[in-house]
Formats: sequence, structure tokens, C-alpha cells
Amino acid sequence: MPRFIQPPIKNQADLLQAMEQLKGQVANQEKELADMAGKIPGQLFKQASGAIVPAILNTATLSGAWNILKLVPVAQSLFSLFKKKKG
Repeated sequence: MPRFIQPPIKNQADLLQAMEQLKGQVANQEKELADMAGKIPGQLFKQASGAIVPAILNTATLSGAWNILKLVPVAQSLFSLFKKKKG
């Protein structure tokens, strides 16, 4: 947001004009702030979803890896049974 630069004031007409410029700039800043405030919920949702999705994927990956590791002893025992039948 640009900062208000006060024009030189030499008489009452300059003062009134500067007051109107300042009011206009304040109104513009209020509008910009309202626009930014309106965007906050959408940005929060994007940020939250950006954090939640990787967490879910990491959890799913870890649980999937754990399930595979639980199957390793089962696979080893089955392999040993097939080995015994051949031998």
C-alpha cells in the first residue's frame, strides 16, 4: 500500500484538497484490506490441505510399509515349507 504524501498546504483550499486526497487514499486502503481479508479463508484452506495431504500420504506409506514388514516372516515360513518339501 502506498504511503500518503502530503502536498504543500498554503491556504484553506489546499488544506481541503489534501483532506479529500487523504480520505480517498484511506478509502482505497480499506477496500484493499477488505479484499485481502476476503481471500484469507481460501488461503488458509490451501495451506491446511497442503499440510494435511502429505501427512495422510506419509501415514498411509508407513502403515503400508509396516504391513509389508509383517508379511516378511509369513513369506519366510512359507518359503521354508516349500524348501522342506523339495528336500
